[in-house]
Amino acid sequence: MKPLDYFFDTPSSGEGHFPQKFYIFLSGLVRVVFGLLFRYKAYDLDKLKELPPGTGFILAGNHRSYLDPVFLIPLLRPRHIRFIGKEEFFTLHPLVSRLAAWVGVFPVRRNTADMTAIKRAVRMLKRGEVLGIFPEGTRIRLEGQEATYHEGIALFASLAKAPVVPVRLWNTDKIQPAGKRFFRCPKVILRFGEPLSIEEEPFLSLSKDERHTAFTNEVMRRVYALELPKV
Repeated sequence: MKPLDYFFDTPSSGEGHFPQKFYIFLSGLVRVVFGLLFRYKAYDLDKLKELPPGTGFILAGNHRSYLDPVFLIPLLRPRHIRFIGKEEFFTLHPLVSRLAAWVGVFPVRRNTADMTAIKRAVRMLKRGEVLGIFPEGTRIRLEGQEATYHEGIALFASLAKAPVVPVRLWNTDKIQPAGKRFFRCPKVILRFGEPLSIEEEPFLSLSKDERHTAFTNEVMRRVYALELPKV
């Protein structure tokens, strides 16, 4: 059996990619089961067509549920989305670690400058892969809950010269509301925004630290500026 590092460091698509059988299976399962349970729908996926074919880019979204990444997985098929997962997630159970690696998730040590994770993310973007990030870091489940945005998204965008596409998810926090034991099945909506580049003004005129902070804040401003489609 291949070590987990093989999946972390091998392309998820293109020449020499690792097998995608589980990702394809999961994508189909999510599309059918989640489609029935949550009647979920994505809007403005055509925003991604503004990017040149094969461009590596970052998907940046709000974070309300552990299921947020799962809702995104089928939407870009046949492209594969790589997600960053906290290192602790890979210590829960060997089977959980293996399934996550098959999906393309790779670990990061939080609250540190994890150079291994940084280099992996940049390599993925430079070879044309899609990186999914939730800059809020932790789930925002309560009204008024304070959020601190992690600036790794700006670092990755800068080092890889990769654009960022905002995406907003609605109602995933209602699947299992805080303090509730049972799952619910709200209608889940996703909407994509215009790509944003840290290689453009007004960010280029700022110092490195200012640029990363300003870019991260602008990405999240654009995420929350996306309006709920009239459905």
